[in-house]
Amino acid sequence: MAPSKKGKAKANSVGSTQSSDSVHSNFPSCIRFVPPSSVSITVHAKPGSKVSSITDFDDEAVGVQIDAPAKDGEANAALLDYISSVIGVKRRQVSISSGSKSRDKVVIVEEVTLQGVFDALNKVSKNQ
Repeated sequence: MAPSKKGKAKANSVGSTQSSDSVHSNFPSCIRFVPPSSVSITVHAKPGSKVSSITDFDDEAVGVQIDAPAKDGEANAALLDYISSVIGVKRRQVSISSGSKSRDKVVIVEEVTLQGVFDALNKVSKNQ
């Protein structure tokens, strides 16, 4: 009887994860919830621009122009400053998870909701 109980437990856990995925399905795939209270944003950085702005916001990535050159980490610092100001969080809550030497990056924002990040990015992208 033990093997059948394990099979039932697996079936129940699969069903519960599918329902939580469907809750977040109305958001673009470039922003993802990271438990317990963080959000991951896939960013395509474009350094060397005159003004920092969001250029596009689609399923693949959030396109962000940065007003700093891509040398000595200046563009990364400017990107994190800009993302924190757009979302309305403190700078220490924003960090680069991967891609520090690439234009394609994953930025983690701590202590925020998926809806809050989506609303902030959507508002800024529509205004520009």
